Amino acid sequence: MGLKQEATIGKRFGYVRTSTADQHNGLDVQVQALLEHDAQLDRRDVFIEQVSGGMHYTKRPKLLQLLAQLEDGDIVYIYRTDRLGRSTSNLLTIVEKIKSAGARLVSITDGIDTGTGMVADMFLTLLSVVAQYERSLISDRTKSSLRVLKERGVQLGRPRKITAVIIKQVQMMHGDPALSVNDVCGSLGISRSSYYQALRHPV
Repeated sequence: MGLKQEATIGKRFGYVRTSTADQHNGLDVQVQALLEHDAQLDRRDVFIEQVSGGMHYTKRPKLLQLLAQLEDGDIVYIYRTDRLGRSTSNLLTIVEKIKSAGARLVSITDGIDTGTGMVADMFLTLLSVVAQYERSLISDRTKSSLRVLKERGVQLGRPRKITAVIIKQVQMMHGDPALSVNDVCGSLGISRSSYYQALRHPV
């Protein structure tokens, strides 16, 4: 599994991630796999993070630290692409940041290398297509949810300020067992904190 030497190769880095509940792809397993893949990778240059894969990359201090020091010709090794990010959109953003620094991303389990070549171009194109598809799905789901809420008479937008009329309406609707707190807040356009504030207000 030796790596071909190239004149453009700079420093080698590793990034491993796992959530606290993730045992299958534990940190030790990932680190050992990266070190065995490239004997020139220094253990001290492996960035270790214990966060959820769904966490946006801007919320991962170790990943940000790694991205900030990448230079032209560097290589970033990961165990598998889902260790870098589970959201395709998030993963695409990270990969593009690595490439914009002139560095390469190598996923040793997936056999992916974002260096120059047709495979690298295909990988990035595929990520872009899937990311766009995910964004479309999220947009469609959001629009559908908003439509359902409007059909139910829920007022959307900025929560209204609590007034004497709102207080009276909350206290009246609170006595109806068929209405949940969310139902009342949605129909009156108020927040949950305003709801409970209205209940504490003297009649």
